[in-house]
Amino acid sequence: MREKLLAVGLLMVVAGFGLVFVSSLAQGGGSVGGVVFIGPFPVVFGSGSAGWPLALASLLVGAVTVGLTLLLVYRLQRGRSG
Repeated sequence: MREKLLAVGLLMVVAGFGLVFVSSLAQGGGSVGGVVFIGPFPVVFGSGSAGWPLALASLLVGAVTVGLTLLLVYRLQRGRSG
């Protein structure tokens, strides 16, 4: 199970880098947006004309990822205890 999660995580990172690369080639200018989780606190950033939608999308993806991770940990712990 851990190997599958690691593979999915690495695939998501590679896909993200690929999308950013293709986007930078398609557009002349650049917009950037993202989120960094420091503990439970998200730091959201964005720059350019499409910065805030990118930052919002990053925040939503990050929140879903954290939520699914917590759900998985909860289910694994629940399965072990009985």
